[in-house]
Amino acid sequence: MATHAGVGLILSVVVLFWTAIYLRKGPAGRAGPKLPGWAKRFHGLNHRVLQIGLPVMVATGALAGLLAPFAIHAFGVVPINPGVGSRSLHELAEEVHEIAFDTLLIVIVLHGVFHLWRHFLLKDNALRIMVPKLLHKYL
Repeated sequence: MATHAGVGLILSVVVLFWTAIYLRKGPAGRAGPKLPGWAKRFHGLNHRVLQIGLPVMVATGALAGLLAPFAIHAFGVVPINPGVGSRSLHELAEEVHEIAFDTLLIVIVLHGVFHLWRHFLLKDNALRIMVPKLLHKYL
């Protein structure tokens, strides 16, 4: 639990910055010109679901931690909660967090498969656009 809470704390900081960048600059990438209509719609929808899903998953995890009836310390050091929550509310929040995580995992896999399809089958160099030039020789 301590490691899970610690990783969640680090992830929450990363997601906070990532969300702030998204709100300021918009989506990280645009749909490429070679994409058919359905793929352009999927691209936009998938990115929006990721941008909303990650903060929701982090927030539900934070809520589960705050509602725990026992004390949680991130990495065994940083106190997360006072440990006076309700067992039933904690279990409900854990279930919601697990559903959010599983849903997000499916969206991430679909996102990866979509971009692999773009790069290897559509041949629009999608992966080269996303990764540093140092890695281009492997693509």
